[in-house]
Amino acid sequence: DAIKHSGGTSALTIDSSGNVHKAGFVVQVARTYSANSGYIQTTSTSLVASGFQCSLTPKFSNSLILVDFVSSMGDGDADTLKAKMYLKIGSASIASMPGAEQYHIGFNGTSFNRYSPNCFSGSYTATSTDTLMFEPYILSNGGGNVRLAHTQSSVGLTVMEIAQ
Repeated sequence: DAIKHSGGTSALTIDSSGNVHKAGFVVQVARTYSANSGYIQTTSTSLVASGFQCSLTPKFSNSLILVDFVSSMGDGDADTLKAKMYLKIGSASIASMPGAEQYHIGFNGTSFNRYSPNCFSGSYTATSTDTLMFEPYILSNGGGNVRLAHTQSSVGLTVMEIAQ
């Protein structure tokens, strides 16, 4: 159990391991990074898992979780790519992050934004200390080949817990 002390203008929280955390400070960071990801691609017209994941187990049940994803080079190779960030909480089924719309991460086509980066910066407020797993999901608008990441491009997914 966490012990909280509110004194003066700042609140301190001590977790069960004896670690002291001040509200607004970074508790922990998890990162998945590939300097040369190879293709992350699909021809599916339904959202499918990219296979690029990052997990974090919150130390506090009310923490703010910051999520940042970037692929330095996407590719609407033969169609239009759409991408969303998905979230799995504990043993529950994976689902799109709350508020995720169809262009949540990116939108690349053959004649526009073809080789542009795909980026996402969002947040989630934890409601438990169950493990959180984040993963971009992608689809091809018309069934042609699309790529969230192009060969020789870098991909990074960072998840950060902020004490509340």
